[in-house]
Amino acid sequence: MMLTHETDRKLAPDLSIVIVSYNTRDMLRDCLNSLHHATMSLSTEVYVVDNNSSDGSAAMVKSEFPEHCLIENCDNPGFARANNQALANCTGRNLLILNPDTVAEPMSLTRLSQYLDLHKDVGAVGPKLLNTDGTLQENGRTFPNPLREFLGHTGIRNLLRGARGPGWEYGRTDFDVVADTDSVTGACLMLPKRVMDQVGPLDEQFFMFYEEVEWCWRIKKSGFRIVYVPESRVIHHWMGSVRQQSRVMTIRLFQSMLIYYRKTGSTSQQMGSYVVYGAGYIRNELLYLGVAAKRILRRIGVVKPKANA
Repeated sequence: MMLTHETDRKLAPDLSIVIVSYNTRDMLRDCLNSLHHATMSLSTEVYVVDNNSSDGSAAMVKSEFPEHCLIENCDNPGFARANNQALANCTGRNLLILNPDTVAEPMSLTRLSQYLDLHKDVGAVGPKLLNTDGTLQENGRTFPNPLREFLGHTGIRNLLRGARGPGWEYGRTDFDVVADTDSVTGACLMLPKRVMDQVGPLDEQFFMFYEEVEWCWRIKKSGFRIVYVPESRVIHHWMGSVRQQSRVMTIRLFQSMLIYYRKTGSTSQQMGSYVVYGAGYIRNELLYLGVAAKRILRRIGVVKPKANA
């Protein structure tokens, strides 16, 4: 294993970066290429954990980024467990979990690391996220609750957001200022190693989804702050890998939701989460079956495809 920025190898690096990849070769390449300028003035170590990709992701890392440490899994153990595989070996003063479908802007990760170094009461930070087209992707929200989950899975949330903006969900409407929040997305989440040593790594009960929310819940419960730092900017190609298996991932989402409320919620919240699970699961299965039926009908000629404009 080599450091991406050369320093005295006897010293622990400033930052350890962990990227879990699953069939995201081209986005992963862009992500890794962005790290040098994103971490200027920092010593770093980079771990890439490949969850049995079939697109040549691991081979690409070996060929183009031999200085990084590659962990190749023979199956897909999930996001939390794969991150923990690398986190257990990280020696950096600060730790970063980073999605492969991100591109970190110059100095972005340096700014997050510096913020943590200057504010010892902060347990985790997240950057301003941008969509592929450069528009804002909101980050740093309040902890979820079953009512908000229900509104989201039924589509009512979109109506409320149109009328009230993001404030009811994120606790604020200005995403250009530093703000204390409850959780930041695991697409780019940095924390001091000493904090992880205190609260523990990601909970491997979660295959994917909610694991970083529960992590932030533990961090705040231990008395640390969670802070959104907009001076750091990271492009996030939203759901870059998840959309590959959208139906499976929807099921994973609901399963993780139940685990989250079982760990963190009151009795009423746990009961409410089962209502959300049932309603959301039925709705998504009906949508999936509707799409599948339409494809079959088009194939046998009962429904004609729309003419191209």
